[in-house]
This record gives sequence, C-alpha cells and structure tokens, in this order.
Amino acid sequence: MQLLFKKEYVINSEIEKVWSFLTDIKMVTDCIPYLENLQIESPTKFTGKVKPPYSFIRGKFSINSEIETIQEKERLKIIVKGSSIGSSLEITMYVVILPAEGTKIQLDIEVKTFGLLKPVPKSLIYKAVEDIEKSMLGSIKEKLER
Repeated sequence: MQLLFKKEYVINSEIEKVWSFLTDIKMVTDCIPYLENLQIESPTKFTGKVKPPYSFIRGKFSINSEIETIQEKERLKIIVKGSSIGSSLEITMYVVILPAEGTKIQLDIEVKTFGLLKPVPKSLIYKAVEDIEKSMLGSIKEKLER
C-alpha cells in the first residue's frame, strides 16, 4: 500500500538555524517519538528501534534512516526503512525550506507498507503517521523557537 501526505509548518526561526537543526542527526533523532537503541552511524545515517503505541503494530520496528541534502539550505530527502516480524515499511520525505515570516517547512511524505501492514486500513496508517509527524515536528518547532 502507498500513501502520500503533504504538510506545511512555519517555524519562528531563521532559515540558517532551521537548516542546521534539520541536518544535525543528533538534534533530529532527539525529536523522534518512541525511538530506542539509537546508533548514529555517520553524520547522515542512524539506526534504532521504535515501538509505536498502535494495536496494529506488534513488537518493535528496527529502523534505519538517512538524511540526504538535495540542495544546500533548501531541500532535503529523508529515507526511513523499518521492519519487524512479517512487516516492513519505507518512508520517503522531501523537505523544502523556504523564507517566510520565520521559516516555512513543506513536507511531501510517501509511505509504503509491506507484509502484515499492507492490509491495515489506510485510515489507521494515516493516523499513525500523522501522530508521529506532529509529535516530531512539534518537538523540532519547540526547540527552534526557544
């Protein structure tokens, strides 16, 4: 199954500060909800385990992620691959950073589910992704607006 999301946020902070935050793997991983066993492998890659509180997900997901700069101080691509017993997912996020009153962040998110997650209703997957995305971006926004 494949789902697409589009989101926009405005953060009351300068573009340079937002860019520095989003490209600092330690800062970003501190904002990921339910993340355990974090291993930072390089300045752009990490692995860990996630145990989301959703009944349709059993156990912990092993995840690996990479942040890729597409265009300096403007565009990022973030890939997250996760797997658990009989289930896997792949999330690709395109992040565009624009000047606004503060900084505007535009997200284009593609989620692909496989295995036991494939028959889960889209509405449940959408809600889970939205909850995690809101929590993560809320944490990023809070830290940048201090």
